[in-house]
Amino acid sequence: FDSLHESAFAYDPDDLTELALKGIRKYDNDGRLAEELEATVHGGDPWNEGIVYPRIAEISLFGALGCGKKLLQLVIERLERSRASESQNYDYIVLQATENSIPFYESMGFVRVGCIMENKTSEKGYKSSSVESYVTKKHGETLAKISQEFGGNVWDTVFLNKPMYPTIGPRSWLKKGTTVFYHSTKAQILATSDASKTGQLGVTLEESSLAPKWYVAKENDTPRSIAKKFCVHFGDLLECNKKRYPELVGTSRLKSGTRIQVSRFDVEDEAYIPYSHWTFPDDELEPDEPSYMMAMKLERKTGKDAISLPIAESLSVPISPYSPDENGASEILQQPPAIKRTAPIFNSKKTKSVKKPKRPMN
Repeated sequence: FDSLHESAFAYDPDDLTELALKGIRKYDNDGRLAEELEATVHGGDPWNEGIVYPRIAEISLFGALGCGKKLLQLVIERLERSRASESQNYDYIVLQATENSIPFYESMGFVRVGCIMENKTSEKGYKSSSVESYVTKKHGETLAKISQEFGGNVWDTVFLNKPMYPTIGPRSWLKKGTTVFYHSTKAQILATSDASKTGQLGVTLEESSLAPKWYVAKENDTPRSIAKKFCVHFGDLLECNKKRYPELVGTSRLKSGTRIQVSRFDVEDEAYIPYSHWTFPDDELEPDEPSYMMAMKLERKTGKDAISLPIAESLSVPISPYSPDENGASEILQQPPAIKRTAPIFNSKKTKSVKKPKRPMN
């Protein structure tokens, strides 16, 4: 997830780009929502189950049902009030919107987010978000205790360790010397594409991510001052960004909002492309196939707030036993014909039991 990467919306038609710039279409313009999505725990094999984000629920389309709004409200209500477990611990919802459904999902609080992928065949094998390892120091330690010690979510820790220990749970007793993994604090750093935030997180640009970082210029910023700000080679910065701005020079005064690439100058523009939904690792992407991904952050409820279900209660109706007489339907109902008995159903007389013959004596 990366809303600031220039490839995120690169294949958009001109009319859609214009609607976004005018503010008619809602999108993640500051990149914060995409950063939060990417910072969540995730892992998997692209060639098998794919990369799984257990904190993100994906919603199917509700089009042409005539009740999509109520159904979506009901799903959101249930997800916000669901108790965290291994199978459900959702903080966000994402979906792939069709062109006609975009206004509907925007009215429900969804915004478009950027999503990119590498323009090459994925390597086989398990991949995950940034993790730290811990080796148990004594018998009986549990993932619940380890997660509490390092400030992580226990269900995130369970998810990361399932590939190695399929039956592990929050309170499974671990042997001394067992290596377990938990979600690293570096995940937020790796998910941040805004270069101005890397300094706040205490890392250099080279440590922050394999994907390029971007700086959104302020009024009258110059390429030379930006290079000095991020301690990068001025010549490399200028050469890289001249591909986008051919007339750029070291003293060019930039307009507010101009995006300047400040890291990974070795990465070609074609290295990343917009994400296409339901593709396989070796598929070739066509320019008209990228997904229109929309996302929303859930407001998780706890305590008494998690008990009330106003949307579900508004859809409930009273149920009473059906009575043909009360509904005036008894006259039109066909009565079953009377059955004349021609033989008794059972014999009330007791039958004598047949005595077994005595066994002959030798």
